[in-house]
Parts: sequence; C-alpha cells; structure tokens
Amino acid sequence: MYKMFSTTSNYYILIGGIFLSYLLYRIFHSLLSDSNYMHTIYRSRGHTWRSIECNKSVPYNICCSVCCKLMLPLDGLFCECCVVSACKKCNKVVDKKFRCKQITSPIDKPFYHHWVNIGITNEKDSDKNEENLKRLFCSWCQRIKIVKESSMNENEECDFNKYRKFIIPPTHVQLEGGLIINIQPRPEDDWEPLIILANRKSGSSRSDEVLSLFRGLLNPIQVVDISSIALENVVKWLPNRCRLLVAGGDGTVAWVLNALLTAPHIRASVGVLPTGTGNDLSRVLGWGPGCNSHIDAHSIIKSIGQAEKQPLDRWKITIKSRGGRLRRSRAARELFAYNYASVGVDAQVALDFHRARAMFLYRFASRTLNYIAYLFLGVGRVLDDGGCQGLEQRLRVFLNEQHEPMALPPLQALVALNIPSWGAGVDLWSMGNEDEVPEQRVNDGKLEVVGISSSFHIARLQVGLAEPYRFAQASRLKIELWGSCAMQVDGEPWMQSAATITMEPAGQCLMLRAATPSENNF
Repeated sequence: MYKMFSTTSNYYILIGGIFLSYLLYRIFHSLLSDSNYMHTIYRSRGHTWRSIECNKSVPYNICCSVCCKLMLPLDGLFCECCVVSACKKCNKVVDKKFRCKQITSPIDKPFYHHWVNIGITNEKDSDKNEENLKRLFCSWCQRIKIVKESSMNENEECDFNKYRKFIIPPTHVQLEGGLIINIQPRPEDDWEPLIILANRKSGSSRSDEVLSLFRGLLNPIQVVDISSIALENVVKWLPNRCRLLVAGGDGTVAWVLNALLTAPHIRASVGVLPTGTGNDLSRVLGWGPGCNSHIDAHSIIKSIGQAEKQPLDRWKITIKSRGGRLRRSRAARELFAYNYASVGVDAQVALDFHRARAMFLYRFASRTLNYIAYLFLGVGRVLDDGGCQGLEQRLRVFLNEQHEPMALPPLQALVALNIPSWGAGVDLWSMGNEDEVPEQRVNDGKLEVVGISSSFHIARLQVGLAEPYRFAQASRLKIELWGSCAMQVDGEPWMQSAATITMEPAGQCLMLRAATPSENNF
C-alpha cells in the first residue's frame, strides 16, 4: 500500500514539475516582451490600441498620425476599430484629436464614410510638379481611395459595401445610459447581421486576437467578449434574425445555445470558430479541429455567409439527487446537452483537467499545454481510477420506456452521444466495421449509448486501436447512479452524488454547417 502511494505521489510531482517549468517560461516570456494590446475605455473619441506586430484584418499607416515619424514594431500602435495609427508617445494625443468609429448615430441624418489616412504617396504630373496624395481608408465599407489633400470631401454617404448585410449600422443602434436597448432592423431582405461572441477563457487563449480582428470590420458592438459581459444582457438586444459566430470550445458554444433558449423569438443560426481544446461540435459541422496559426477574418466572414443551416438536437438532462439518512434530497437540477453526456472515468479526467487549469495560472495556458495536460492526467487515471472501477455495479440504465435495466459489462464510463465526435475527434459510435451500425445523425432525436472499460481503453480509442461497447440508440435515457462519480455534459465536469438522471428531447437549435468542410477550415 505504501509503495503504491509513493508511486502515485511521485507521478503527480512529475506532472507538477512539467507544468511549472512550462508556465514559468510562459510567464517570463510575457513579462520580458511588450504586450500586444493597450486597451482604453471606449469613449466618444477613445480608441482601442493594438501593437502593429499583431495579426491585422485592415490596412494601417506605418507613420504616426501626429508626429509623422516612421513607427518601429516596438512602439507602433493602431486602433483595432478605426485603424488610425500612433506611436506610444502620441496615442493619447490621437485619442483627443481623432474620433473613433461611432457605434450609434441619429437615424434621421445621413451616415458618412469614416475616412482614415493610411499613407501619403507622391505622384509626378507632366509638369514635374509634385503634390502629396493621401490614401484614405473607410473603416466601415473597407474602400480605399487616393485624393489630393486640397480636394478631400468628408460628406460622402457610406453604404457599407461588401459587408452591408453583416453590419449593424450605427443609425440603427439605440442606446440608453450607455447600454444597448434596441437594434432596429434594416429593410433589406438579405440583412442578417453577424455577431461575434468570443470567450477569452477558452482553451487556446486566442479569443483576444479574434475580438481585435473583427472590431475593424464590423460595428464594435457586434464583437462581444462574453467572459466579461453577461450573455443574458447580449441576448436582450440581438436582432430577431442574425448569425452568431462563437469563438470558443464546446462549453462556450453550449453556453451561448442555452442563453438563446431564453429568447425564442430570435432566429439565430450559430457558427463555430474553434478556439477551445476538443472542439468536437466544430469538427462535426465542418469548421475543423482548430484555428490556423494565421486567422483570416475576411475568409471567416465569407465562410459564415456561405454556410448552410443545420438543425441540432437539444437534450434536457434532469438530475434528482437522492437524500441519504442524514441529509434531505436536493431540488432537481436541469441542464441541456448538445454534444454528449457521460458518467465515469472520462468525466474524471476532464474534472482533473479543469482543476489543474485553475491551479496552474490559467491565463498562461494554450491548446498545446491542454493536450499535454490531458495526456498526463489520463495516464494518471490508469494508476488511480478515481472510484470508477466497477461502475456497472452502481449504475442501472433504462432505454426509452423500458422497465428492465440494460445488462452492462465491466465499465468505467457510460457515454450518451448526440454527435459523431467525442474526446477531440473520436467517432465512438461508428468505430470498427465488423457489424453494420445504425446511422448516427445530429437531428434524428436519438442518443447513441456506449461504454468504456478503462482509461487505457480511452487511449486505445484515441488512436483507433479499439472499439467501445456499443449498446443502443435511444430517444430517452434514464440512469440510476449509486454512490458518487464524476459526470460531464459537453466537456463541463463536476462530481455527482447518488442521483436519478434522465435525458429527454428538448427541441432543436439552429447551427451553421460549413459549405466546404476541411481538416482545418479556419
């Protein structure tokens, strides 16, 4: 017993050492390098500054708008909303001198271009006289024009050009006390504004970049950091018909879909920009397993515009805890699943991972580190199953309306699937080809119920060297759990006490499926 304890302790010390070494490197790298972001509070003239070294979706002036000096990468900044540029010495002057993109404007007045100087060029005429020509960029319609400094006309109305059907015009935004209270729809039939919802706490830590890229192409109010703004408040002002792009993982997508349940009048179709760790729903919908190293915002908008609408089953999960001799039964808990739900060792590994992220300085995490963490924590559960051994003896599983429980083999996890992807891309239901398997679809009103025997079984499934226990398809599932065990829904885990768990259909939500699926769409 002592030897086993010593081995397990050494294992966790090794994991801790690897985590700390990597995170110390990330911390020192962050402290020694300049921050790519210098955020200011959004005021009537305030700008949101970003280093010119960062990925950009809009052009910018390589010279400071105030002192006109050539900006070096170390001190060059540009506003991610309106693209005005400044060096670090002059950016406060620019805040006072140049207005940023307006998020609201009177509807009864013309709306003009927001021209920004992105460079001066010299052109020689036939008389060999030189005259400075300005290159102007409209931060709303994305047009570029070259004009003489003396003939500049600032009273040209803007039509928003190629992104007209995706942009919420400032003239259609109503504010009260600094809060959005209403979005007036445009009369055009093809107007379906694009709302970007990004979770900066998601697995790959790339949502800051996503937020910045889209602020330059859309109305800044359409680009929302849902880790700092309550989703319930965002849903209140969403247009009745819109497209949402959720930048995050499976948990973030489920969070958004749950919020939309409170506003059934909103016909929102949801696309996924995979910045999480597993990204199972993104894989199924054709958006790929993750983002490219270079995120192209223009390409993403084009793909979202071409995407097809795809219904996705929603499942209501009701958990009724059993009271013991010394405690009363708790009130039933209700939640919704879109990808999968499971009880057992896979949920235990997910729970270990979430605890590790909270303990080891979450803000310095990355998708690669997350995969490494899952690998080590999964191996750890081979040594310590977290109390999942003999799970079949503590479960009674009823399919549909059957009165007799399903016979179970030795198990450490039971999984109910709604989509053909689990554990970062494993198609559990269709694995193997010895027998014909009923087709799995995301909108057929059926769950696929499978079993996993151990953590080692999970590892073999990940590399395609094993098959799960394939039980049945069911339109309703009831699980009686005795004792405590880890549970997860769409990648969000917790420790579940003895309970009766039911899963039943709860309608559908509307997703966006990529028109041209690829291995790495973004």
